[in-house]
Amino acid sequence: MRVPAASAVRLLRVVFPLTARGAVILVLAAGLLMEGILRADLAGLFWGSSFLLFTFYALGAGHLFRLAARRSPVSVLVPAAGMTAGEEAEAVTEARLPRAFPPGFSVHLLLPLEWEGRRLEGIRQRMRPGASQSAVVFRAPWRGVYRGAAAILEAHDVLGLTAHRLLSPQVHTVTVYPRVGPARELPGLVEQSDQAALDSRRRRRSEELLEARKYYPGDDVRRLNWKVFAHTGELFLRIGEEVPPPESRVLFILDTTESPSVPRALRADYLDSLVESCASVMALLVRRGLEVSLSRPGVRECRTFGSGNEPALLAALAAAAWTRAPWDPELPPRMVNAVVFSSAGSSGLGAIMAALKARGWRTSLYLADLADPRPASPQWSIVRRLRGLLLLPREGGSTAQVTRRRERARFDHALARDLAEHGGSAVG
Repeated sequence: MRVPAASAVRLLRVVFPLTARGAVILVLAAGLLMEGILRADLAGLFWGSSFLLFTFYALGAGHLFRLAARRSPVSVLVPAAGMTAGEEAEAVTEARLPRAFPPGFSVHLLLPLEWEGRRLEGIRQRMRPGASQSAVVFRAPWRGVYRGAAAILEAHDVLGLTAHRLLSPQVHTVTVYPRVGPARELPGLVEQSDQAALDSRRRRRSEELLEARKYYPGDDVRRLNWKVFAHTGELFLRIGEEVPPPESRVLFILDTTESPSVPRALRADYLDSLVESCASVMALLVRRGLEVSLSRPGVRECRTFGSGNEPALLAALAAAAWTRAPWDPELPPRMVNAVVFSSAGSSGLGAIMAALKARGWRTSLYLADLADPRPASPQWSIVRRLRGLLLLPREGGSTAQVTRRRERARFDHALARDLAEHGGSAVG
């Protein structure tokens, strides 16, 4: 029976869990030992045999620890509520490990969380023998919905030659909200939204004064007013019922369709900027008491968020990712404004604007601009100057600079073309 190559590699990694440093040290130790044997060199014999013996000890002691700790309960409790990008949160690690670790070993409990190619670092805690519980403070630099399938118990020797791992299957999710800033770039929409929020409050007050209101799908049928139905033939609810479900007056469309005009190296940061701009405006309107709806390509449901639902809104925006799926939502029948946040050169923007125009909705388009790269650090500037002194600069600059200029020119061309075709403005 032949063993697949992938299975053989995994088995080899389990039997010999060497780190990159351990593999290098093992090869060097074997070389020193062979040289010492061939040349009768006492130093080569001593150092080669010493490192080989320590490597074998680290491998054997690590496997013994794996056997002793394979049934030890370990868990990581992550914050159930969401956190904002850039802020700190606290996770709690719990474990019941063997009462003693092999000499020269340290044990860590870590929880890897990933989302869209990003990895959430920082949930790592050094464990003590026996039962222990401790808190870990970690930071999430980027938004997203990070998920992990297992907590990892990792044992290291003092030289870092081996890394023995035990997996504990656990499903974890950490939602990191996008940053919300002031929505200064959309004054016209804010003014219209204030008027819409005032109309919504007036409508609710008027409905509360009515003796009966019409039946809406989803209401409790046990409270239907059958006497009114017998006279009018229409369904009404008795006094004391809740007001009808809120009607959203503003539809936000977050166009996350992949754009070839966005430089590949800046795709993740650019989408974060686009999502943060949309989140800032939506959060402002929700805080002012207005119901808003959110739609994204690839998602059929058009969700509505009102006052008090800001965490749910930010959680929905945290999950926004680049997609190739078309925009085909179940749109509500009545709107006042449609606001589109998109990227320059988006392949789905034309279809979105055409669908909104066909419905006759008042539409505002905002295209996210490309943020300027951060200035180089002083150390990097010194290195570049030394390079300039030692090497002759090529005409036209370095290849990286030429590539950045071409990418910027392509993006600016797509931005100008979309603004000319669809109108709107650019946001930073």
